[in-house]
Amino acid sequence: MKKLALVLVLVLAFTLTALANPFVDVPLNHWAYDNVQSLAAKGVIVGYPDGTFGGQRLMTRYEFAEATAKALAYVEGMDFASAEDVAILEKLAIEFADELASLGVTVADLEAAVGANSEAIAALESTVAKHEQFFDQVVITGDITASYSKVVLPLAAGTLGDETDLTLTVTINDKTTAGVTIIATDVLSGAPAVTYDDFFIEYNGNNMRLRVGTDLIPNIIGLPDDIGLGLISHYDAAEAGECGTGLFNGFVAKWDWAERTDTNLGTWSMLGSIEEYYVLHVATTLGDKDDINLGVTASYDVLAGGFAGGADVAFNLGADNDIGVGLEVAAFYDTALSYAAAAQITGNIDDLGLTLKAYYVLPGFVPTMSNYTADILGAYVEAAYPFSDEVSGKLRFTYEMDSAMVAAVTTAVKGTLDYTPKDAAAGETAELTAEYSLITGDITGAVSYLNYPLADDFVLSGYGKVVYPALDYVAIATLEYAMADDLGLSVEGRIDSNGIGAIWSAEVELAYAVAENTTLKIGYEQNTWSDDIKDYDYISGCDLMTIQDTLGTLKASLEVTF
Repeated sequence: MKKLALVLVLVLAFTLTALANPFVDVPLNHWAYDNVQSLAAKGVIVGYPDGTFGGQRLMTRYEFAEATAKALAYVEGMDFASAEDVAILEKLAIEFADELASLGVTVADLEAAVGANSEAIAALESTVAKHEQFFDQVVITGDITASYSKVVLPLAAGTLGDETDLTLTVTINDKTTAGVTIIATDVLSGAPAVTYDDFFIEYNGNNMRLRVGTDLIPNIIGLPDDIGLGLISHYDAAEAGECGTGLFNGFVAKWDWAERTDTNLGTWSMLGSIEEYYVLHVATTLGDKDDINLGVTASYDVLAGGFAGGADVAFNLGADNDIGVGLEVAAFYDTALSYAAAAQITGNIDDLGLTLKAYYVLPGFVPTMSNYTADILGAYVEAAYPFSDEVSGKLRFTYEMDSAMVAAVTTAVKGTLDYTPKDAAAGETAELTAEYSLITGDITGAVSYLNYPLADDFVLSGYGKVVYPALDYVAIATLEYAMADDLGLSVEGRIDSNGIGAIWSAEVELAYAVAENTTLKIGYEQNTWSDDIKDYDYISGCDLMTIQDTLGTLKASLEVTF
């Protein structure tokens, strides 16, 4: 018997306040007429001797027991009853055991009645369990966005776009998972395209972790951004989408080689982009307290057409180990041999962090994923400066907010919709940096302050940078206001000394949560900025901040996440 039928038996039979035919006190237009008629036809409800149902009077336990008995009798006459239905009826039968006994009905009668259906019930439950087990292993997440934009200064035709991202993650067993992202675009415009991204298969055993797929980032399995100091291999997850140095298609593996005899042969890490490069790094610890980290790197670089090898060491100095020192030397050979060396010193004074980097690179040292090549000096320099056999370095100061301030902003933004920057989960943070290049003589200063709670429901974020002596500068500030729990307003201003046609840009956006996980956004932007509103990802060092044109654009989008 289906669950719906049981609900009608147990609820409608006892709560209807009017009587259907053959009862005389329920009119034909009563909302329960059809259900009461059906139950009466099945003999579940019989009414009173005077031909009425008496819906306004209270029901006694005996009357309830009689209705239950008739429901049990109806179940006995059916070909099938689910285990859940039987369980509900059993509870009722136990509750009204005395009253049912006076009517000649026992729980044993019910069990006997459904015994013939037990095989069918077991088969159904087995089938359902298989389906539940399958879908428990598959997790589907994603988002759907439909957008409209129209340039109004000067007036131009509007454009309609859409994008659907579906990520499927499957748990194969307790050590293996796999996944893929399906991306469909421009379905509304009549030129749909489907692509696939972020495919992976990952094995995570006791001492080994292996991930094969597209758009890989080594630190997803515990490897640092830089192997050593980055002379041979550098990957930055924060730069992945913008600079392109953090993503590659291939494999990443990490193996902690510790045998049962407690012989520790170090941590072996290998990564490669099949037809581009292969890197192997072996790391171990030395010293009585394992306070010296030593590593050896080997690489076969298909793109650069050569081989690379090097060694790195890291240790701490000072009574409190508050000064860190890192060194790396490397060589690269294609048609000739070339060398490079890098050093780094880090320290902290209260909340002030200090980093000094120096590197010496000869011409011809060109591993594909090096952080120091013949035309880029590290991750923080925007322009390209060729150099040869000379020493260069940077001095970098950093100041970050303490945990109390982080907790304060977390409390301030709690329960709001979408008015906080993307990095709001990190709380209130501040950073001050200063860099000096020995090669160019440039001094670069930058300051950022994210998620500062001005007052109730107001949050301010900002970032600025200037390069001396060229006096190139760029800055951005975002004020966000939670007008209600489901309504947020964002206003953002930008300046760029190298902007195309203008040195300023501004954007306003209103975000309204029309339903759970569904957000409607409407806004206007004057002088197109290179990135989205409230996007502070560039602070990581991959700088794409620029004003691209002098257009005025109306924007609208509907975003659904799941």
